Amino acid sequence: MAGSLGRLIREDERYAKLTAAQNAYREDEELNRLIAEYNAQQTALSAAYAEKDRDNDAIRSIDARINTLYMEITENENYKNYVEAKELFDALISEVNDEIMFNITGEYPHHCGGECSGCSGCG
Repeated sequence: MAGSLGRLIREDERYAKLTAAQNAYREDEELNRLIAEYNAQQTALSAAYAEKDRDNDAIRSIDARINTLYMEITENENYKNYVEAKELFDALISEVNDEIMFNITGEYPHHCGGECSGCSGCG
């Protein structure tokens, strides 16, 4: 049954969209360069904070670069498309898991923080 379910999920348009977005993300050399530099700057910032004699100017400079890189990454179309496709696919998987749990327990799982005002999910 699990294999059949997996094949059905693989046929869903949300999976196709995720796969295409992942491929575009991986093939975007500029995006990957930005991410690599972002990670390197994060490492440098951690090292700068770990120094006994901190150089606050260097820390501010690294932090500013990290912020710039973050903006460039999150504004990249391939990044945005990947995040959107991942959210849609994750929602599909959540729906499938909820349906499985309902069929096991007779109740749908509640995905809430406990604040019930304005919610009609618990019935």
